[in-house]
Amino acid sequence: MKTVDARSGWTWVTRGFALFRQRPAELISLFFLWMMLTQLLKFIPLAGQFLSLFLFPVFSVGLMQACLLIENEQRITPSLLFIGFKSQHRLALLGSGVFRIAAIFVTGLLSDALADGDIEAFVKIMQTAGPMDANALQQAFPFKGIFFSVLLYIPFAMAFWYSVPLMVWQRMSLMKSMFYSFFAVLHSWKAFIVYILGLYGVMILVSPFALIFAGIDIYVAALMLAALSFLIFVIAYCSSYPTYTDVFGKPDQESQPAA
Repeated sequence: MKTVDARSGWTWVTRGFALFRQRPAELISLFFLWMMLTQLLKFIPLAGQFLSLFLFPVFSVGLMQACLLIENEQRITPSLLFIGFKSQHRLALLGSGVFRIAAIFVTGLLSDALADGDIEAFVKIMQTAGPMDANALQQAFPFKGIFFSVLLYIPFAMAFWYSVPLMVWQRMSLMKSMFYSFFAVLHSWKAFIVYILGLYGVMILVSPFALIFAGIDIYVAALMLAALSFLIFVIAYCSSYPTYTDVFGKPDQESQPAA
C-alpha cells in the first residue's frame, strides 16, 4: 500500500478519460446494461429498492475488470458485467452489499436525529397532495440533514472504496478489505480531495452544454443533460481504476477472476 500526493488526484481524472477514449462504445454498452438491470430490480416489490445496493459490489467486479482489460488492450463484452457472480469471493461481495445497506440505514437515522428531523418533515411535505408552496419547500429543504448524511457516510465510503478490488484481486476477507481500504484512503486524503473536486469541476464545465438546447426544447435539454451526466459517470468509474493501481499496484494475472 502506497501513499500518493495531492497531484495524483487530478492524474486519476485524466487517466479515467484516457481509458474511456480507448473503448467508449464498449464501456457505454456495459454501463448502460448495468443501469437497465438496476432499474428493473426496482420493480421487484419491497426488496427492489435494496437489491441494487446489495448486488452493487458483485456487478462492480465486471466494471473494474473492464478497465484492466482495456489497459491490457483486450476486448470487453457486456457479459463481463456478470463475472462477479462466478467469483470465488461472491459471498464476501454480497456481504459487502449488506454492509452498504446497513451503512445507509444507520447514516439516515443518525443524520435525521442530528438535524432535528428535518428530513422526515421534508418527506411529509413532498407527500402532501395538492399544490406545493415554493417558499414552504425552500424553508423545509433538509440542508442540515444532507450535510450530516454526507459527513457521517464519509468513513463508510472510505471503507468501501477499495474493498471490492481488494477482495477480488488481493484475496482479502470482507473485514480486512474494508480495514485496508479505510486507511489507504486516509493516508492519501489530499489526493482524494483533489480527485473529487476534479470530477465535480468537469461536471460543472460540461453541464452548460445542455443549456444550448434549452432554447430549442426543454425536454431536449433535459435529455442532453442526462446523457452528459451518464458519460461523466462512466468516466468517473473508469478513473476509480487508477486510484487502485497507484496505491496497491496493478493486479497480477493469477488474481483475476475467470471469465
